[in-house]
Amino acid sequence: EEVDAGGDGADPVAEHNRYQESVFDEQAHIFAGPAAMPLEVVPRMQRIARACQLGPATLVLDVATGTGAMLPFYTAEGVPLPRIIGVDLSEGMLRFARQSFPEASFVKSDIMEYTEPHGRRFDRVVLNACFANFWDRGCVLKHISSSVVAPGGIVVISHPLGRRWLENLQKEDPKMVRHLLPDADELLSLLKQHRVDFSLVSF
Repeated sequence: EEVDAGGDGADPVAEHNRYQESVFDEQAHIFAGPAAMPLEVVPRMQRIARACQLGPATLVLDVATGTGAMLPFYTAEGVPLPRIIGVDLSEGMLRFARQSFPEASFVKSDIMEYTEPHGRRFDRVVLNACFANFWDRGCVLKHISSSVVAPGGIVVISHPLGRRWLENLQKEDPKMVRHLLPDADELLSLLKQHRVDFSLVSF
């Protein structure tokens, strides 16, 4: 389901990541502006942060952190910025994140290639507004399970704009949005296929 052979010999995953990076580099100034966070989205972001069950000692990995949109919501739930690491493919997006949240840490990386350099595992791994963009969602979950999240940790998959909005975006740019948000059955199938031992909880 998630495999593309790439008949011309090019690496399709690398091509996909380069495309994602270029689009978000080009649009970083838009994501950093006030229009990127409509008022009606704020309660949804708050709900996502609450679902993370954060505290002062929680170590958080914010995957596809972008300009750091989720970080104020994490801190409002009690986690300090130095306990947050953001990972993103786009240096343009990360430039704004570093300016806005200098106490947090940010790394330019594909999540599939990222592990914490000191060997720490994360209590919370948040995949907000990015799960549909991954080349292979099952492989991402397997990597997070085996190398990123701590035993007993929580992985949050969310999108504040929802399935219908994502469907429309996929129609506009299927190269960017490879998938839709999975329902519970599809997510269970991905976990089973890739032998990932996660328990599902909806919020």
